[in-house]
Amino acid sequence: MVQEKDILSDRHGQVTFRYRNSQTKQMETRTLSGVAFLRLILQHILPKGYRRARNFGYLHPNSKLLTQLQLTHLWRRNNPPPAQPRPAIRCQCCGGVMKIVRTRIKAIPLATSAPSIKREHRADDTGWETMR
Repeated sequence: MVQEKDILSDRHGQVTFRYRNSQTKQMETRTLSGVAFLRLILQHILPKGYRRARNFGYLHPNSKLLTQLQLTHLWRRNNPPPAQPRPAIRCQCCGGVMKIVRTRIKAIPLATSAPSIKREHRADDTGWETMR
């Protein structure tokens, strides 16, 4: 956006203004026709009822910490720490390195007896027996 102090002259339908070049970071001077200058300025004005989104949600300056925490969490989840190498398993007799050929998952111990369910027989008003 061009500030009022950066508009250097307005003569014969030509507007000369000063701006900072985003690539070189140096102040430069530019002269445009009045219509082209207004078109350039009006590109930065939002229609009625619209708001700039850069001050809302995760773009708000107060949410920088939350955004940083979320990015850190995602980075750690996608990049787990490297696994630490385990020491080799050695044979107790000869001291040689043992190689794991197969692993076995331990069975889950079964319950010794199932819990008993007590049922109560009743006769309701109709004379039918029901179980509760």
